[in-house]
Amino acid sequence: MPIDFSSTPADPAAYLPQPAGSAPQLVDAPGTLQAAVDGVVKYIEGRGFNFQTWQVAAFVTAVRTKPFVILAGISGTGKTKLPQLVAKATGAECRIVPVRPDWTDSSDLLGYERLDGHFSPGHLLELCLDAGKDPDRQYFFVLDEMNIARVEYYFAEVLSTIENRSPQGGLLESERLSPRAPDPWGAVRLPANVCIVGTVNMDETTHGFSRKVLDRAFVIELADVVLSPIQEVDPDVAPAQWPIKNWRVLFARLADVPDVDHDARVQASITALTAVNEVLARGQLQVGYRVRDEVALFCINAADCADSFVDAEETAVLPLDLCITMKVLPRIQGGGALVRQVLEGMKAWAASDPGANTEFPQTLKRVDLMLTRLAETGFTSYWM
Repeated sequence: MPIDFSSTPADPAAYLPQPAGSAPQLVDAPGTLQAAVDGVVKYIEGRGFNFQTWQVAAFVTAVRTKPFVILAGISGTGKTKLPQLVAKATGAECRIVPVRPDWTDSSDLLGYERLDGHFSPGHLLELCLDAGKDPDRQYFFVLDEMNIARVEYYFAEVLSTIENRSPQGGLLESERLSPRAPDPWGAVRLPANVCIVGTVNMDETTHGFSRKVLDRAFVIELADVVLSPIQEVDPDVAPAQWPIKNWRVLFARLADVPDVDHDARVQASITALTAVNEVLARGQLQVGYRVRDEVALFCINAADCADSFVDAEETAVLPLDLCITMKVLPRIQGGGALVRQVLEGMKAWAASDPGANTEFPQTLKRVDLMLTRLAETGFTSYWM
């Protein structure tokens, strides 16, 4: 019997094994987000970088909660590298734009009309156009050294766009970013698959943040530096292509969460924030509904990778504890007896909150540091 031969040579990729790291594997089975985050941690470790497991988990959870995250810390702690590594580990796209000190408006982000009448698109507008054409892939837009210019000057319009997202067809859709721009730029919105990440150094060469910015972001500090041991490089750890649903922000408000009144994580968040507001009221520093919603949503999303919220000693890091440090403590700054009273009240609450019967060591550690600064210099803040 004659044998038929194909006239087209076979593709070697169809029968040869794939080299490690060349082709990301799809992670799409239900309930696998914990395994997926574990894979990201191993990928980062395999590239020789030192991040605590909770830092990776907190970054992933923050991105899945709101598309604006600030990574703070001293220089050289990997603030810019973290989103890059997470993007490589999950098959996402990461673009880094260094902020310039002369940014005084949104033209570098959203574009402007040149003197010859032509429109010049900004960095964020270009990325959002690309991301809108590629909805099944996550995009990170990193503003490097975000506070080297005044954030409120160049970022106010983007902040407003983030806050005005609304559910459309199962996704959170924003208003148009540059409605006066000509097509196709005038139709561009902030897609659901885009997250803006700002990196900041808080020192004498940079600008501080207003409460308007802090209220609208998750601030993750990468300050705990462990100089040993040196992480060994393991190039055999391959990336894993995440489906876009792993990154999807499902709810903009707590009211949109089904059966929210019976969620223990939500009730614990509200109990803690109610007690915190009683302390903050002494200085008129109370948090509002936006912070309440975002703290509770963060705790809900953190449950999908709960095993990753551990420090270097494998001690559990409570997501609600992190949220207090991310969303509440940066609001407290200044000097005098009133600030001291607020911090002492926060310390008493964090040591043993009678409502939740839970200690908050992350909050307690930072409050102690802020009290020490106040005693030594007469001024204190979350940052320096």
